[in-house]
Amino acid sequence: MITRYILTAIIGIAACAPLHAQESRTSIGGYGEVHYNEPEGSRKGVLDVHRFVIYLNHQFNDWIGFFSETEIEHTWMSSSSGPGELGIEQAYLEFTPWRDWGIRAGVLLPPVGIINQVHEPNTFHGVERPSFHRVIIPTTWREVGAGVFVHPLEQLSLQLYTMSSFKADGLNDANGLRGGRQRAAEASSADMGFTGRLDVMPLAGLSVGASFFTGGVTAGNPLLGDAGVSIVAADLRYSIGQFALRAEGAFISVNDADKVNAVHNKKVADRMNGYYVEAAYDILPHLADSEQQLFVFTRYEGYNTQAETTGFDPNGAYDRTDITTGLTWKPDPNVAVKLDYQLLDNAVVDKASGQLNIGIGWAFF
Repeated sequence: MITRYILTAIIGIAACAPLHAQESRTSIGGYGEVHYNEPEGSRKGVLDVHRFVIYLNHQFNDWIGFFSETEIEHTWMSSSSGPGELGIEQAYLEFTPWRDWGIRAGVLLPPVGIINQVHEPNTFHGVERPSFHRVIIPTTWREVGAGVFVHPLEQLSLQLYTMSSFKADGLNDANGLRGGRQRAAEASSADMGFTGRLDVMPLAGLSVGASFFTGGVTAGNPLLGDAGVSIVAADLRYSIGQFALRAEGAFISVNDADKVNAVHNKKVADRMNGYYVEAAYDILPHLADSEQQLFVFTRYEGYNTQAETTGFDPNGAYDRTDITTGLTWKPDPNVAVKLDYQLLDNAVVDKASGQLNIGIGWAFF
């Protein structure tokens, strides 16, 4: 059945593909982030080259392109030690024989939430990405898959993909789905996932998105029954003049979580959820006549990886809130210098802990 679908798609592309070709070209880009994090009460913080990423892209002709993203985290790694990670985050072919839609296949980023697909440091406020995008939506999240993207109108776009799903043995109580990502590394095809995203821009400066993912997590283990994960998310971005607003929310359900817990000795919740709201304002026009930007921002997050459980009581330590307030200076649209302070709280502690963060980031294309 799958083979028949693939052959049908190939025949359809071949029939509609342009007959002419343009001169091939290769391009290089990338981004990076350097951070300093100092927890409250600590006499010393941590300096870290958090990410160094290279884009290597190639356009074979006017309708076939290759796109890739290779990331090094924490500068180094070895076979036996080192804090770093080397990973291929994207590596896919894109076929666009039609003006308004095309096909992608390879290592893809599920289009769930705002940041998983667009995560360069100049595109978000705060030294660290929102915790929502680490614990609830496990950014950066990559899987092997294929699918279509459609852009019929300037104000409307749609993405739909099938790809490898999560594995049950990596799910846990503290970080939710994060450890279950297969990362396109010998991923099981026993439980393929399905994901999609719809973006609508009804007004100037306003973008509204809805996204989802659903897939099994059994990797073929019959003891796990119908264990699977479903994510439903929504987001909003609005900007007018010097003001910008961003909000996201997501709900996660884990089917047969009790079987996952029994087989893998876990405490995975039946339900998880999270959200954040962020407001930013560019104050530089009030201070100087400049094309640079200086944003003051604040972000409030709430996220819970044990919102509903079966067979055990939820741990209040996983019902968390973060408040982040700071500055983002953009001397160039692709360069960001960041400073913020965070208050990190949960339902168990009496007092929130604080953390100072300083960072620089860049991106080039």
